[in-house]
Amino acid sequence: MSSRAVRFFTSQFMFWVGVFVIGSYFLFKIDTSVFRQNVPWSQRFAKMIKVPNINLGIDLQGGAHLVVSVEIEKAIENRLVAEGKSIGQLFKHENLKQLPEKKEFKKSSMEFSFENEDAASAAYGMVKGHMSHLKLVRKGKNVFVSLSPQESQRIRLQSVEQAVNILKRRLDTAGVQGLVVQQHGERQIVVQLPGEESVDEKKELISKTAHLEFKIVEKEAMNRDSLLDEYDGELPADKVIVPGREDSGEKYYLVSAFPDLTGDHITFAKEDFDQYGKMVVGFKLDSVGAREFGELTTNNTGKPLGVVIDNVMYSVANISEPITSGSCQISGNYTGEQARALSIVLNSGALQAPLKFEYETRVGASLGQDSIAKGLISCLVGLGLLFVFSVFYYKLAGFFAFLALLFNLFLVMLFLSWFKFALTLPGIAGMVLTIGMAVDASVLIYERIRELLAEGVTLRKAVQDGFAGAMVVILDANFTTFLTGLVLFKFGGPAIRGFAVTLMAGIVATIFAGVFFLRSIFLFLLDFTNFKCFGLKAIKNKAA
Repeated sequence: MSSRAVRFFTSQFMFWVGVFVIGSYFLFKIDTSVFRQNVPWSQRFAKMIKVPNINLGIDLQGGAHLVVSVEIEKAIENRLVAEGKSIGQLFKHENLKQLPEKKEFKKSSMEFSFENEDAASAAYGMVKGHMSHLKLVRKGKNVFVSLSPQESQRIRLQSVEQAVNILKRRLDTAGVQGLVVQQHGERQIVVQLPGEESVDEKKELISKTAHLEFKIVEKEAMNRDSLLDEYDGELPADKVIVPGREDSGEKYYLVSAFPDLTGDHITFAKEDFDQYGKMVVGFKLDSVGAREFGELTTNNTGKPLGVVIDNVMYSVANISEPITSGSCQISGNYTGEQARALSIVLNSGALQAPLKFEYETRVGASLGQDSIAKGLISCLVGLGLLFVFSVFYYKLAGFFAFLALLFNLFLVMLFLSWFKFALTLPGIAGMVLTIGMAVDASVLIYERIRELLAEGVTLRKAVQDGFAGAMVVILDANFTTFLTGLVLFKFGGPAIRGFAVTLMAGIVATIFAGVFFLRSIFLFLLDFTNFKCFGLKAIKNKAA
């Protein structure tokens, strides 16, 4: 191969050609079946080329817009319950007797009553020395325990942030495309499900707290009253009654109010089949969970162990021997969809607080198609006007600028598909704005080349210095706009974020397409063709 051929294939222009070919293979899909359909020729090209890897937002393809609120107070209460268990174990370890039947919640605090003031004072000092994140108040024989203001505020912020992350994992695993999950205000979360038809199933997936607990079953009965009779109709504070699953018959179970082990240590869950061919959900525990589960099964061999999820008894099995492997199963009369949904919520983790649906709106697909048509028209009109201006004013160089503009839009779509961002109607507006900004870069470069040509510089030298000189101005102008896009993305709602994403992607694409790609075209033609002016000579003569 000659040196000229080597330079041809190693030129910068061929690099960008490779980017376009590989990107097109990833981005586009050609549907040749259109030619066998009774479709007008004017519509065949549009229907033949599809972009399956671009996710469309709810305003472009329809779907459901949900707003849920996080019941933060429940998260604080759950934390107090856990702290109450730790405090009870501390009292037991120090041989300090309390009155468990007097332990109760009162306005986000837990009350502990003792036989005398000396015992209450000892309990106060004991908890104060071991748990500095708690706020304690002693009144006579009672000690009131609540979370400190700093700890309460941390839980408030953490519970909402955790809910956002968990919902993203659940819905991503469930295969929702173009998903938007974003915090709105202090406790609300906006969830957008573009193109989703089975909204009720996704709502059930969203609302499931998935708070898993292992508890030793003390008694079971066919109705709640049978269990209450033994306690004269009122359970002590350390006992609760949980119902069984609806499809498992009318059963109720008496268990401890405090879990023996929680599902926080689950590392992996998956639907599976047991030895009898029935659907189950198997899961694994981490090293800490496996150790605690081993201790639980060792200390309670022969007793029934229940799996409680969201205050419902999912399954009960007798502990025949200690289980130290950390591998467990949840059995039941599951369908494949039920087992998959349960494994999804167990893998995503438990919510610190329940979620409550505030309102729901639906966007029709026909409205979305109308938005796509109008957005496409706006882009085509903008491209057409810029094509006319560029070619009229800069001749052949203007046509190259238009090619760079098309490559700019190609890079924006490639960015959206690669990072799985959803294209929204405001996002189309951001792309239209990007078109104008990209042309600004070409104008700056061409005007600098014109100045250099007017000074008598050779065309190749003018092209090289023109691109290099305009780079600083282009970077400065686009950098400040990019920072604005970052602020919009950080603090804006879903619609504003859609605009910010395409705006920032367009700015980055402008640097690559409007500077490097466009320069590679000029240098390629200067090296391998006889072009001598590109339509800029007339501008030089006019300036002279």
